[in-house]
Amino acid sequence: MSLTIASVNVNGIRAATKVRNENNLGMLEWLKTTPADVVLMQEVRATEEQSQAALAPALEAGWHLYAAPAAAKGRAGVGILSRTPLIDVAVGIPHFEDSGRYISGRLECGTTVASLYLPSGSTGTEKQDEKWRFLDVFEPLLAEWAAANKDMVIGGDWNICHRREDLKNWKGNTKSSGFLPGERAFMDAVFGAFPDDEAQDIDAKDEAGFFGAVEYESDNRRSANTDPQWFDVARRLHPEDAPYTWWTYRGQAFNNNAGWRIDYQAATANMLERAQRTWVEKAATVEERWSDHSPLLVEYR
Repeated sequence: MSLTIASVNVNGIRAATKVRNENNLGMLEWLKTTPADVVLMQEVRATEEQSQAALAPALEAGWHLYAAPAAAKGRAGVGILSRTPLIDVAVGIPHFEDSGRYISGRLECGTTVASLYLPSGSTGTEKQDEKWRFLDVFEPLLAEWAAANKDMVIGGDWNICHRREDLKNWKGNTKSSGFLPGERAFMDAVFGAFPDDEAQDIDAKDEAGFFGAVEYESDNRRSANTDPQWFDVARRLHPEDAPYTWWTYRGQAFNNNAGWRIDYQAATANMLERAQRTWVEKAATVEERWSDHSPLLVEYR
């Protein structure tokens, strides 16, 4: 029996579900036709009641909603839509319990699915400090979850490009949050250096130091994991051409395919073995987009 999981940053569930024009009927129309059994949502930016209202037609059609809104009104928020009920639903991670960054649950088949919205950060600001702190808390949890769950997928907006190939203009973004050396070192520590023999830009990562933008400091020097417990499914199935998932609304980024690959499905080894194919459902035109991210789907056998 196959399992298809989709992950998408909806950029506001109330906006995503609106009908924008005759060629863009929004997320609700997409839910009618998607092959996904589970949809992992990020940046929901709504209370649970608001999410239920926005998704009412989908819920009436049989989808089940599990929400983890942020305490800060109109910010962050994650959720899971599933065609079957989830059990053992858990929200938040230590020190970020009500930040709307993480929710997980177990399917009847035994697979655990989780939606992650990693802080975006902002170079030179306290937001970047928040991102570093989140990574420090999140990293050891990944080891715990991998040990406790043979079948688990963490899908979401990780807000980091791991390799140069993950964004079109990498040379112009080496000092931008989302492609900072320390952030990429975190991805090395999680996923290893695959498909390279060693991690890219090691010197830059070493020189970057482990200091935050304002107050954060750390001596946690990360290096590429030679025995990873988590696997970037899209990269493993498409080593050199894993597709972009996000295009800014600014300028002609979408039309010029000046994208970033910041959305991932991280899978345990057993789930990677089950992965059959992956794809990004990029809209045909700008006018047909209902988010600045496109859904990332993986079919597992």
